[in-house]
Amino acid sequence: MATTWLIILLLTICYVFWIQRKQDERAIMLARHLCKKHELQYLDCGRKAHRIERINGKRRLVTHYSVDFSSDGESRYQATLTMAAMQYAAFDLPAYRLPD
Repeated sequence: MATTWLIILLLTICYVFWIQRKQDERAIMLARHLCKKHELQYLDCGRKAHRIERINGKRRLVTHYSVDFSSDGESRYQATLTMAAMQYAAFDLPAYRLPD
């Protein structure tokens, strides 16, 4: 019986890891797209935190990603991409310098 529970636990951990990797890949693809849309240079994207937040009146587990970008090729800024499951929830851009 203990072996069965151990196998179930191991499979659950593998599944959660696989889903998280899939969400990370989706976030990177989305960050690149959003930077291109705003005419910014994409530099880097990394997972920042998991939180339970209200989105559209529902409590959901959301993941925040920090997206590094450049507007002029010299400066580095950090935006926040929020994802709920595999869905885009928000993209918060800070004020940045426009290129000359």
